[in-house]
Amino acid sequence: MWLGSRRIAASAALLGFVIAGVVLSPVSAQTPASPPMKITAGSSWINEDGSILAISAVGPNGQLTGTFTTTAGCGAKQGHPVTGWYYAGATGGAVTFAVTWTGCNSVTTWSGQFNNATSSFHALWHLAIAAAPVWNGIVSGAHTFVLQPPKKP
Repeated sequence: MWLGSRRIAASAALLGFVIAGVVLSPVSAQTPASPPMKITAGSSWINEDGSILAISAVGPNGQLTGTFTTTAGCGAKQGHPVTGWYYAGATGGAVTFAVTWTGCNSVTTWSGQFNNATSSFHALWHLAIAAAPVWNGIVSGAHTFVLQPPKKP
């Protein structure tokens, strides 16, 4: 039995633990946890199509504003105004935003969940065309947005 206790003590010492009775406590310096990642003013997010969501402001109540630049369709390669909301949770957040496509007679909304662990958010989108209701007047899909690295000066 003593030999087994000695092995446990040796293993614990190698792992940086001290044996105090039955309780093992780490003695090595722990690095502070990084603050949770969230959607912030000045951040830019890119989706798998190359479209960019640039956040210019996030208010204390979670209201966000910015621009959205799409790579496809009407209004491509132009920044369009964004308004929406972001709610930060402990491990992620909820985000929703809308874009009015200037000159394109349509709007798109995104609603999704932000994941702190991956610094990304997954969102469903719906594009509605300003016309009398028709079978193809609303188009839906999904996007994943990832944080773009800050631009170097």
